[in-house]
Amino acid sequence: MIYRSFIGSALVLGLIAAGCGSDATEPAFEPPEYGAWVKYEPEGAVCSDGSQYAFYVEFSETSDNVVVYFMGGGGCWDYDSCVGGGARGAANPNGLPDDYANNHAEIAGMPINVNQVYPLMNPDPSVSPMSDWNKVFVPYCTGDVYSGSITNTYEDPDGVEESAVFAHQGHTNVVKMTEMLNDMFRVVPKMFVGGCSAGGAGAIVNYYFLRTGIEGVQKGYLLDDSGPIYPSTEPTSRSFLLHEEVRDVWDADALIAKAPQPELLDDDFGALSKVLADEFPEDRLATTMFRLDYNFSLYSYERFWTREDPDEVDPIVPYAEDTGLGLDEDLSLDRAAVYDLWWDDTALLRSQYDATSNLAYYIPFWRNTNSSHCVSVPGFEDVSLPEALDLFQNDFGTLAWIGSEIGDMNLRDFVEHLLDDEQPLQSQFEEEGEGPYVPCTPDSFDADACEAAVNP
Repeated sequence: MIYRSFIGSALVLGLIAAGCGSDATEPAFEPPEYGAWVKYEPEGAVCSDGSQYAFYVEFSETSDNVVVYFMGGGGCWDYDSCVGGGARGAANPNGLPDDYANNHAEIAGMPINVNQVYPLMNPDPSVSPMSDWNKVFVPYCTGDVYSGSITNTYEDPDGVEESAVFAHQGHTNVVKMTEMLNDMFRVVPKMFVGGCSAGGAGAIVNYYFLRTGIEGVQKGYLLDDSGPIYPSTEPTSRSFLLHEEVRDVWDADALIAKAPQPELLDDDFGALSKVLADEFPEDRLATTMFRLDYNFSLYSYERFWTREDPDEVDPIVPYAEDTGLGLDEDLSLDRAAVYDLWWDDTALLRSQYDATSNLAYYIPFWRNTNSSHCVSVPGFEDVSLPEALDLFQNDFGTLAWIGSEIGDMNLRDFVEHLLDDEQPLQSQFEEEGEGPYVPCTPDSFDADACEAAVNP
């Protein structure tokens, strides 16, 4: 197999860089080992059940650069979703498994680590342009897309089960982690912050705090994969109902109060990309997602919107019920409604990014893997299982980015471009539709063909 622990990368030697604000006599941090995941448990950092939180670092002997990658895994904001799993659920409600970085998933009975689940963390330069960087893996277990700083008690609406205490302390954990990273990495020429799904949202929500909390960072890069924070005050905004729901539940206002331009973010948290671009004009900030994402889109809309006419897609109206789903993922017209809402939100985000030179997007149309969710995970479902296993063992670079292409470019190419300070940022958007669900999209809607695709 081509997946071996990467042995390599560089101890930061010497004194703290001038201007970092620390005691110049403090000795440099010395990693306990290189090329292997090292577990760290910040004091006072907890998962949703109150158990100890942990993050992992793979230190490099050849680079001072750092990549911080946030794990994905849903979200929750009430008893049904936090305790019962509910729509979209939340990862690791019972705390983090042991040795989570090395035994992160399983394929055909083989345990695989996060370097393979998230190819941008991979040690092979043909897979990742950040192959020899220091790597930080940020697990997810708080159900709040890393934005919370509150502990809630959720009561069973049926009055049958006991109430559950749930710690939405994701942002608090990131702050504690950042304090430790600041001690580890004194001089950081480049820091890349990324993640997919809830991890993508966590990356952009916490970018400011990582960027300023690790004092030695000289240049920052961001890739929010499939966790967009959409504008929420425009007439065609479709995520504002979700934003209204979770802000109070997760105490996101506490995070907003510490961020730049808090008045603007308080009015529209979807202005976050523009706020970060203004705050760090030399940094290069990007987002990626599929036009036919059918995961984060459901998370954003299925509990908040519904179709008014049972036989038509439009009009799509706010869902007034306190519980249950307004849109059913298995109904073809509901799927078409989800795409309609997603495309409205995506158009607003594109307009926001197009107006700012240090913001860019990479938006392919569709792939089969993971319901077109998360561009930065391997495309296992876009080839047969035998072919996927063969590529996994012998040509992971192909498997990692299959289905992420726009023309001759794939996501690895886009990230390499993102990291190239000599080139102006350029957005990529795939116009031409592909895949079975084109008839369910607003531009090409055909009710019968959409039904045949959803329920063949």
